[in-house]
Amino acid sequence: MWIKWVTIHESYGLPRMANECRHYLEMKGIRVRLLSRKTQRTGHVYVLQVPEKQRDQALEWLHQFKNRL
Repeated sequence: MWIKWVTIHESYGLPRMANECRHYLEMKGIRVRLLSRKTQRTGHVYVLQVPEKQRDQALEWLHQFKNRL
């Protein structure tokens, strides 16, 4: 069965922030994948993706995580 992944966060040149978000969501039981791609202007873009079924819960946890910073 295919899993549809949706993007919930993008970091431009900040792999640590994307990795911290990934780690936090994994601790909360959310499946996460972190992708990176090289761009011509900003250098690198780090994309945090979750399965579509877990999107709403992941966005709630991510919002709480960002408010704590």
